[in-house]
Amino acid sequence: MPHVGEGKIASFGVATSETWTDRASGERREKTQWHRVVSFNDHLSAVIERRCQKGTLVYVEGHLETRKWTDQQGQDRYVTEIIIDRFDGNLKVLANGRSTGDGRFDEDRPSRSTAQRPAPATTSNAQDVDDEIPF
Repeated sequence: MPHVGEGKIASFGVATSETWTDRASGERREKTQWHRVVSFNDHLSAVIERRCQKGTLVYVEGHLETRKWTDQQGQDRYVTEIIIDRFDGNLKVLANGRSTGDGRFDEDRPSRSTAQRPAPATTSNAQDVDDEIPF
């Protein structure tokens, strides 16, 4: 894992997918996008190094940052990354293992701590939702 200054950094790709049923054909459709994640947080970079592999389901929280560089042919190139800074952002390992292809994941090993399990979803009634937009 590369080091910047005195801290560890980790960089990896994350795929996000959305699925829907095409109204015209009735076929199931899927759109997948790839995102680059860069962690400058020593602790989270170590977690990524130990626990994340291809197929690991993760929750990532950070800010977007676009970088520009010039390639070998002199062309300007851009990349937008999700940045997890030393004191800002989060990463949680939700499931280890590889996807079975149907949205479920096979567990290679159990989570080591409850802090890395997803928080339970909050429930709300339709009455709790404020449909009024204040602007």
